[in-house]
Formats: sequence, structure tokens, C-alpha cells
Amino acid sequence: MRIGELARRTGLATSAIRFYEQRDMFSPGQVERRANGYRDYGPSAVRRLELIQAGRAAGFSLDEMRDRMRDWDTMPVSQRVDLLREQLEVIEERMQELSRGRETVRAAIAGLSESDRSSV
Repeated sequence: MRIGELARRTGLATSAIRFYEQRDMFSPGQVERRANGYRDYGPSAVRRLELIQAGRAAGFSLDEMRDRMRDWDTMPVSQRVDLLREQLEVIEERMQELSRGRETVRAAIAGLSESDRSSV
């Protein structure tokens, strides 16, 4: 598939996809260059970009994601599962942190609203 189709499927800008390609985030064979210079992405590129986005949202750096996914296509399934479980743990920790932050903000709003009502 061409880069425009990949962008539509992943919700990423074509410039972001090109950036990820320049940073070696794709495995060999996932991106082919045609004679006319167009990039041709294999079907596994969608999943790769989704995993990268999830990792980035969890707080992993690009270098960490590249290292984690460097041999993705050749590593045993059990190793892939282990990496994904680690990523899931980080995501769940982040969600807990965000939940605590949400409750702190809600409490602050409630406190300010209460003090505003009592000053009237």
C-alpha cells in the first residue's frame, strides 16, 4: 500500500510515517521503494505503527520503541508477548497515574466551588 493509504489506516500524517521510516522503525521488507520512488508498505506496517503509537503514548521514547521492535518480525512469539506485556504494564501504570491526577483536579474544583459558594 502507498503512504497515503497507510496514513488513512493509522491516522498518522505522511510526514510522521516518513519520520518513523527515517528512524528505522520498520523492519526490512516492510517498506519497498519502487522504481518511481514511491514507497510501498506491507500489510504489517499498520500494526507496527499502531504499536509504536501505543508505546509512545505510554511514555516510551522512539529509541526505546526501535530497540524493542528491532527484531520483531524474527523474534519468537513468546518474546513478542513478553514485550507487549511489559508495554501493557507501563500503560496500566500510566492510566492509574492519570486517574489519580483526575481525582486531584476534581477535588480541587469541588473545593474551589465550595469556597466560592460560601463567599456569597
